[in-house]
Amino acid sequence: MTFRTTALCTIIIGLFSLMSCTHNNGDIGEYFGTWKLTSIEVDGNVDQSYRGDIFWQFQTTVFCMRQVLPHHDTDIRWGSWAEHDDRTLELNFSHHDDAHPAESDMYSPLPVTGLTPGINMLDIESLTSSRMALTYRDKSGMTYRYELKKW
Repeated sequence: MTFRTTALCTIIIGLFSLMSCTHNNGDIGEYFGTWKLTSIEVDGNVDQSYRGDIFWQFQTTVFCMRQVLPHHDTDIRWGSWAEHDDRTLELNFSHHDDAHPAESDMYSPLPVTGLTPGINMLDIESLTSSRMALTYRDKSGMTYRYELKKW
């Protein structure tokens, strides 16, 4: 084998390795990847305070909610997710670790979303490989609607 062929083989193997690692523990379907939260409605009214700066990320059962702050800083929140047969999406923010107790900022949803620490059940209105619409009713009866676009 020539150096050129060896280098090409190494690059191809490396690319396949990277591609397989992004789907840790297998393909999770339409959810996989990064979604931009394009709008939030509260009780049928567009939330004008939302700046379009939040991203939702799905991988295996891990969920990450990321807000881009000024100067490219980020506020990152962690949870887990599961889709249920009744067309609901469970976002679970009841986790903790040795340095961060349950309901700490790290394991709580971003406040602007209206989601709460603990388990949140969202109705899946629509889900394609590029768009998602979800509805959430909080304990006080307020209804939140989220529009997301694959990023």
